[in-house]
Amino acid sequence: MSFLSWQYAFFLPLIVVLYWRLGLRARMVLLLAGSYVFYGMWDIRFLALLMGSTCVDFYCGRAMIGERVSAWRVAGTALLPLGWLLACRFIPQEAGEVRTVMLELGALFAVVFSAGYLLLWRLGEERRRKGFLLLSIGSNLAVLGVFKYFGFFAETLTRLLQKAGWECGWVLPQVVLPVAVSFYTFQSIAYAVDVYHGKARPARDLLTFGAYLAFFPQLVAGPIERPAHLLTQFQTAARWDWAHVHAGLRLLLVGAFKKAFVADQCALLANHVFTPGAAINAPWAVLGVLAFAFQIYGDFSGYTDMARGSARLLGIELSRNFRQPYAARGPSDFWLRWHMTLSRWFRDYVYIPLGGNRHGSFITLRNLWVTMLLAGLWHGANWTFVLWGAYHAALLTLYRVVPALGRLEEGGDVRGFARHGAVALMFAFTLVGWAVFRAPDLTELGRWFAALGNFQATLPWLKPAAWLAIHAVPLLLLKWATRGSQDEADLGHLSWPVRGMTYVLMFVLSASASSGEQEFIYFQF
Repeated sequence: MSFLSWQYAFFLPLIVVLYWRLGLRARMVLLLAGSYVFYGMWDIRFLALLMGSTCVDFYCGRAMIGERVSAWRVAGTALLPLGWLLACRFIPQEAGEVRTVMLELGALFAVVFSAGYLLLWRLGEERRRKGFLLLSIGSNLAVLGVFKYFGFFAETLTRLLQKAGWECGWVLPQVVLPVAVSFYTFQSIAYAVDVYHGKARPARDLLTFGAYLAFFPQLVAGPIERPAHLLTQFQTAARWDWAHVHAGLRLLLVGAFKKAFVADQCALLANHVFTPGAAINAPWAVLGVLAFAFQIYGDFSGYTDMARGSARLLGIELSRNFRQPYAARGPSDFWLRWHMTLSRWFRDYVYIPLGGNRHGSFITLRNLWVTMLLAGLWHGANWTFVLWGAYHAALLTLYRVVPALGRLEEGGDVRGFARHGAVALMFAFTLVGWAVFRAPDLTELGRWFAALGNFQATLPWLKPAAWLAIHAVPLLLLKWATRGSQDEADLGHLSWPVRGMTYVLMFVLSASASSGEQEFIYFQF
């Protein structure tokens, strides 16, 4: 179910009306059921993965504070994903091979988790706590490994063996990538680590934790929340306030404008340029990557705004995820502004545990490269994403080892032209990175770079440039209007007439955008 679908236009108001008429416990039942319906409309089979993550992380979190439950209760809960998969066999589905693989994995999960849970209680206290932490992290990484990366690495290995003269006779199962798997597994890992280190208290009951992990506004594409911020809101009943309605509708409107008017329209130009075999020259190559820069920003920040707006209607605050990223003066500044919850996740759970910047320049750079390569791979099982992570690692390295670039990024006494020049330089670097990110494969990436050297005026480009300007300039004006705010969607500092005209204009532009909605980009991650 997409935020811009007609189903969501009925689903969200129904949830909001019922939510405010219920007590805390009933609210959790409503949110859990509603979230499972929301997610299940993509593919009901993959609810089993969400159930499995909920089971593992809840019991591991309670075990880390010394709470033990009966083996029968753990085993019964662990069998829920398998039971769900068995029930799904009676519903007509495509990809029967995938269904069979999931049944086997569901049975394996029930056995391994139940046995692991019992065996870990035989260890001493500290080893037991660490064991449950590793069980939680390992389970979530196993889900990512099987459903997101197995095919990628298996196919890569097969090609390498074939080049070495080995003919592989195995047949690889076609495993479908579940929507949102990268987001809720990372949120689960954050929960386990924070509980282990005492930064958060574990959920009191399975119902509350299930509603927290499956919370539909941010389930599919974030923001990636920490338990200390989001779970605590689920454990206290929010009070009705008209401010929730005003803020929620405002965020939904701004997000819909970014998605429908900016992202989906810029996608038409970006998709043409990056279509394999499309004839492009230098102006078209530049316009294509500019269009994609506005597309991915409008698409993802628009999703975040709509997620925050949906949650705010329920009295729940989600984290901000963007802060004028194209105004960054350097790569470190960019990652403090772009997909902020993911950046903080990699900083706190990868970069700092590796040693951060505490052990000299060489180790710091090594940690940066490992972190960024993993961040690139997180975005997808494709060598272009790995290359994109390496590219940003190289940028971070460049700005650290070249003093002049470091001074530009830090700002300090840099003013006027030099400051604007630093922003323009980083934006140019960002565009090259977006070309790497958007290219479907390395061959098409090479074709895009080759087009930059083709200045033959055989392809008219003024009309696509005008099309891009029509859909990008309103977004730029919105960014200019909110440049002094920490919240990109906050227009509260404007006078009521100006604010009202802005809301009306965004609504009209969103409603008048041509049909043909593009799926949210980050759904594939």
